[in-house]
Amino acid sequence: MIDNQMNKILILNTLGTEALGEDVSALLAEKQRDVEVMDTTKMDIRHCIGCNHCFLKTPGVCSVKDDYEQILRRIAHTQDLWLISGTRFVFLNYQGKRVMDRILPMITMNLIFKDGEMRHRLRYEPVNVGLVYLGEGNSDLLNEWCQRAALNLGGHSLGVFPMEKIKEVVSCM
Repeated sequence: MIDNQMNKILILNTLGTEALGEDVSALLAEKQRDVEVMDTTKMDIRHCIGCNHCFLKTPGVCSVKDDYEQILRRIAHTQDLWLISGTRFVFLNYQGKRVMDRILPMITMNLIFKDGEMRHRLRYEPVNVGLVYLGEGNSDLLNEWCQRAALNLGGHSLGVFPMEKIKEVVSCM
């Protein structure tokens, strides 16, 4: 296990730093836990091309060469992963979905049965997943997505919250 993982929180912000606001940024700065916010809006993150090289040819390494490698390295050392995303048609918008679709190198191609379901073996320690969304989101659909994303990473859902509640979310971290 990675020594600093138990206190590590990674926030992937697909909306830009101004979306967090000064109050939230100040709250994050006061945290006792190791919290890192990555603004993905200025990063070159391409779509997953479904090549499965991260399983078959270059285990754990994505064949798409862009800025996403920085994100993968940080997720590997994270206990709690929060995604801040906009919505489109009541679900994650393309920026949020693109960031999460590229997470495949975190798991292996080897399968196991766990809790009556077939799962990929984890390449790293389990990661919990939470979502803060902006816009008109279907909370049931987003909750189900968050639970499934966390399950695929061996963790649990941290919950799904509209942007109006971000101060409450940060104060509980």
